[in-house]
Amino acid sequence: ENPMIRGTAQNPDVYFQSREAVNKYYLATPTIVQKAMDKYATLTGRAYHLFDYYGDPNAESVIILMGSGAETVEETVDYLNAKGKKYGLLKVRLYRPFNAEAFVKTLPATLKNITVLDRTKEPGSLGEPLYEDVRTAIGEMQAAKKCPFAQYPVVLGGRYGLGSKEFTPA
Repeated sequence: ENPMIRGTAQNPDVYFQSREAVNKYYLATPTIVQKAMDKYATLTGRAYHLFDYYGDPNAESVIILMGSGAETVEETVDYLNAKGKKYGLLKVRLYRPFNAEAFVKTLPATLKNITVLDRTKEPGSLGEPLYEDVRTAIGEMQAAKKCPFAQYPVVLGGRYGLGSKEFTPA
């Protein structure tokens, strides 16, 4: 009802020491969230993970997104795979902190192409936030030799749903 704040003056050195001190909590968050998701699964029978893969286990092309567009893409993947294609969908359930290792473990080893769809516009940036995190995660995990696929895939970015304009499978 009556928000207020006092004593916020800090020199930059103290401020950034405090910012660095919280890193261990951010690093622990994905494990905590996954444990909560596992508990939810035992209670309801519906399982969720930090990243959920759907589609052909040998997909060469995968669409990555989060939120409302995932159900439409899931139907599209079903339709295309029924016609003999090899597509997949990666649903992002926990975006930040972004767990790069869990992310790449979820992708098929046969992956060659990725399309990342964001529901935001970042004027002036090289790409939208999820797109940038996907590219960085793949690069870092390849450097650490933790990627299931040998070559860096082609990664394209796009956006959807701005102004509440959803899309259809067509």
